[in-house]
Amino acid sequence: MSRTIVVGDIHGCFVEFQELVDKLKLGPRDRLVLVGDLMDKGPDPVSCVRLARELGADCLLGNHEEKHLRWRKHEDRRAQDPNHKNPMKPLPEEVAAQNAALSAEDVEWMRKLPITLRLGNWLAVHAGVLPNHTVEAQSTDKKLWDKMIRVRWVDDSGEFVGLDPEDPRQPEGCRPWMEVFNGEMNVVFGHAVHRLSEPRVDRRPNGFECWGIDTGCVFGGRLTALVLETKEVIQVPARRVWRDPPFPIPA
Repeated sequence: MSRTIVVGDIHGCFVEFQELVDKLKLGPRDRLVLVGDLMDKGPDPVSCVRLARELGADCLLGNHEEKHLRWRKHEDRRAQDPNHKNPMKPLPEEVAAQNAALSAEDVEWMRKLPITLRLGNWLAVHAGVLPNHTVEAQSTDKKLWDKMIRVRWVDDSGEFVGLDPEDPRQPEGCRPWMEVFNGEMNVVFGHAVHRLSEPRVDRRPNGFECWGIDTGCVFGGRLTALVLETKEVIQVPARRVWRDPPFPIPA
C-alpha cells in the first residue's frame, strides 16, 4: 500500500532528517511531503534542502524559505547594481552565509514551492488557514498567502494576528487558528511548536482534524512524520538542543 507521509519543520537538523528518512523505509509508491522551514536555526539547512531535492520530496513554502528568497533576490540585484540597497534587516552572519551557500538550483527549487497541497481529504500547509477566507483565495492572493505561512493566532473576528518579536507568546484575547477553523477538510501543518513530544491534534465539530506536527526538533524535541492514511506517527529524537526556544515549551 502506498503512503502519504508528511514531515514537520526540519530547521537545519540534517542528521535527524536522514535518520527519519531511514526509519520511514520509503517505498517506490510512497509520497514524502515536507511542511517547509528547512532553513535556519539548526546546524545544516543547505544539506536539508539538497536531501529534499535528492529524495524528490514535495515541500511547502515556509516563512523561512520565503525570507531567504527575498534576501537572495536583493543580493543578486545588488551584485548587478552596486547602487541597489537591500531593504531587508541584515541577516545574522551565519544565516547570510547559509543563504550564499545555496546554489542557483537550490534557489530555483525553493522559488517553485507551493503554498498548499491537497492530499486526498487533507490540506497540507506550512503554518495554517485563516478561518474567514477560502483556501483557494488564500493560496492565490499574495497578501493572504503571506499570512498562511505565518499564522499562529486569530482575533475574535477570525483575522490574522501577527507575532510580536519582543514577546512571542500568545497575545491576550487571541486564539490559535485551529480552534476556530471549521473547513471541510483535515489540515496538517507545522510552524508553531505546541509540544516537544507529540503532535497537537484539534478535532473540529464537523469531524475533521487539524494536526500540528512541528515538535521542535531544533529545540531538542523530535522530528515528526505523520502517515495520512493511517494517522501513524513516526519520530526520531533530536541529537541535542540546537537552539534554545524563545519561551518554555511543554514536553
